Amino acid sequence: MHFVFSLFAVIVQLSTPIDLVAQDTTSAYANMVRIPSGSFSMGGDAGLMDGGSQSHQTAYPIHEVTVDTFWIDIAEVTNREFAEFVEATGYITFAERPLPEADVAALQQVADYNIKRLQRAVDSAVGDERAAIKESIQRIKDSSQLVGQTAGSIIFRLPEEELSSKNDITQWWRIEPAATWRAPDGTGSSWKDRLDHPVVNVTHDDAAEYAAWAGKRLPTEAEWERAARGGLERKPFAWGDVFAPQGEDVWMANIWQGLWPYENTIEDGFAATAPVKSFPPNAFGLYDMAGNVWEIVADRYHPKAYSLRTDGAINPTGPNAYSLSQLRQRLPTYVTRGGSFLCSDGWCSGYQPGSRQALENDSPAHHTGFRCVKDAD
Repeated sequence: MHFVFSLFAVIVQLSTPIDLVAQDTTSAYANMVRIPSGSFSMGGDAGLMDGGSQSHQTAYPIHEVTVDTFWIDIAEVTNREFAEFVEATGYITFAERPLPEADVAALQQVADYNIKRLQRAVDSAVGDERAAIKESIQRIKDSSQLVGQTAGSIIFRLPEEELSSKNDITQWWRIEPAATWRAPDGTGSSWKDRLDHPVVNVTHDDAAEYAAWAGKRLPTEAEWERAARGGLERKPFAWGDVFAPQGEDVWMANIWQGLWPYENTIEDGFAATAPVKSFPPNAFGLYDMAGNVWEIVADRYHPKAYSLRTDGAINPTGPNAYSLSQLRQRLPTYVTRGGSFLCSDGWCSGYQPGSRQALENDSPAHHTGFRCVKDAD
């Protein structure tokens, strides 16, 4: 009997609520889903509060939030859609622009600090450890040659050797000046053969500009999580309790399989982004609320945002100006939600609905995109 009830629950969770989806493709809500007003418990997922998840460390305490009715895009904004915006407006994204001199100077200062820190470590290291530290120094030097280049984006690359430190992200992240929304992976790649993939390598400001052009806006963090959970209360996944409810051969999201960050076995069929709607929707009928790309939301990032929020908040919009000023962030930093094709159980578990990460406004990345919302009439 328990099996029957579990199977019934899966069927209910995976059934798309057609009445919530805008049926008129010419309406202002075309390709959007209506999310009813309601309250839910917002915050990190069960079992991860004290764990190693890199995406849940600031997602506590769990607290009650209420949001009004709103409409949200049924899928992430695609390259096809973003290209229409660029063609109509001539907009140039951050990644396509030359880096401002002030940014170059700030990034160079950070690079110099890290190089000096690593050079001190070289003196006390021997053998393979010494060689690994020297390689890290060289990667930082290579990445910091920014004068006269476009800003570009942050790109993932498989580490060439065993990690010398799990804290040295230069072993798998690179700044690639040629990587923009037009060239998602840098030189040799093109958006034109990924028309229905989510647009990537954009900042919060780029996303907000698109949203305004489309007559929409970016979702608040609370709206995003309300939509991602699909009306389910405190479930570990956007589709329910079980990671693979349709069997081990049916993947529910585009995430990393295999030993991270060395090997992606691509069991879900995609090494990087997937066309939107490639995986089953959640109970609200929304696609890719887990995995594929991290999604930028409207809220500024604060590591203690949930502690600062009053339990029972209605339509929260993020931390106030004073609390943000105490962080002394280098520049505006925003929340991203939902995880990406790089998320794995062994690293971030970012594809779970309670996860959250920070994105600085000068750090577009090829695993980050967005979707939009619209107020209900």
